[in-house]
Amino acid sequence: MQKEMNKMRLYDDQGNRLYLTVKERELFRDASKGESREHRMFCQILLNTGCRPQECLNLEVKNIFIDEMCIQFRSLKKRKYDNSGNLKKPEYRTVPVQERFIELLDLTFDLKRKMKNKETQNDLLFKMHRQTAYRAVVSTMNNAGIVGSMAMPKGLRHGFAIALLMGDKPAPIHVVSKLLGHSDVKTTEIYLQAVGTEKRQLVIQALY
Repeated sequence: MQKEMNKMRLYDDQGNRLYLTVKERELFRDASKGESREHRMFCQILLNTGCRPQECLNLEVKNIFIDEMCIQFRSLKKRKYDNSGNLKKPEYRTVPVQERFIELLDLTFDLKRKMKNKETQNDLLFKMHRQTAYRAVVSTMNNAGIVGSMAMPKGLRHGFAIALLMGDKPAPIHVVSKLLGHSDVKTTEIYLQAVGTEKRQLVIQALY
């Protein structure tokens, strides 16, 4: 747990932020519409759920809960062994998304039809390699005019968390922790460092 906390940062060694602002998230969403179908949906799942790229690539048809309007992820970076040294079972989490996004996923991947067949329920949504997925995100960042240390997949994950915490009705920190798949809420608390900065920027933009 301590190792995970030490690795997670919101600013690089030069003080540049590693997360997307609310405005940049909007620009990224708009730019993703110009990508290919597969790349567009990959980018938008990262944007709308804060999942890790590999968690998104691991998604199967059965992981999209249409009626519940949420997406199920197998959490990565969880400890594989418990305190007794026994192998732990896989851990999953669900992240709610808007109904229109579920409808778009269904339209894109033909989910309802595939869910009726036990064989196709296990089909992966994405067939691309991890490096291809990474390039898809970077390409969308470039097309959105987002340049800098934040213009990478992790910038989407960090931006998702901060957006939840700084909304009109901020999500409780323990809820954000569960949505991100953190083992300990203390890991999630690092995002509180950036929330104040983001809110100040919004106030300044409104006044000037």
